[in-house]
Amino acid sequence: MNTIDNKVNLKVERKKEPIKITASTYSLTKEFEVEPKNSFMYWSNIVCNYGIGMLVDKKNPKRYSYPQRIYINSTDTISRYYGYGQTNNKGELHMHISLPHINSFNLNPENEGIKTNTGFWGLTLGLDYYHSKNQFLNVGISGVSDFFVPFPAAVDISGEYELMSSRYASISNNHRLGRFSIGYGLSYAKNTWDFRYYDRFDPPPPTKEPIKRSHNAFGLVFPTYFQVGEQFNVGVIYRPTFFRPTMTNKFVYEHLISIDFALKIRLKK
Repeated sequence: MNTIDNKVNLKVERKKEPIKITASTYSLTKEFEVEPKNSFMYWSNIVCNYGIGMLVDKKNPKRYSYPQRIYINSTDTISRYYGYGQTNNKGELHMHISLPHINSFNLNPENEGIKTNTGFWGLTLGLDYYHSKNQFLNVGISGVSDFFVPFPAAVDISGEYELMSSRYASISNNHRLGRFSIGYGLSYAKNTWDFRYYDRFDPPPPTKEPIKRSHNAFGLVFPTYFQVGEQFNVGVIYRPTFFRPTMTNKFVYEHLISIDFALKIRLKK
């Protein structure tokens, strides 16, 4: 079969044996095997019917599946394939949707001293634009917090409670190195520290009045990601800030470190 836009669709029979594929160019022919794996539906028998379905499907070839996409590097002299694209085309545009779910704060609100904590929840929306095969610009807006519950749940808070959050915009240039991408850029943030008191369940009296401190800050951003699947990425974002234009003490180091789970959806080839 000939490729169209360097792509080809294959329909294969599911079986226990690996699929043998031969790929040819004008100057090179490569042969390789794609190993089968147990499908998601096969493993779902553990949850759905306590594993009984696994016994029924033990000898059924439909229990096997193959990668939805494989990639071949035509310049690679070794007969192998990849589970991810080796390069991107110049001009590609991707939507970036991610959950910076674990967030570690180091803030210095005015007249309060250094505040540190690690918590959960956040959301990022952005775009990746490839200006070369292995480099892209990312523009995004984010909102993160240090809420203490990592999953959706109804909680009752009693007594004194501190909450840190940050909203920020960033732009970064990123280099793609195989499954990794490493970036550097600028950020503008609004950091907030909020001291609250809840009088549920007869707590001890507050040690001070509730207060909320917010300030804007300029700094840098350093995103690093590892590509797990076709679209899914896991990353660490380090966002230090140094300059707070409206504060009395303008030059102060603060940072946010986030563990991020990102989905990148191609919008334009």
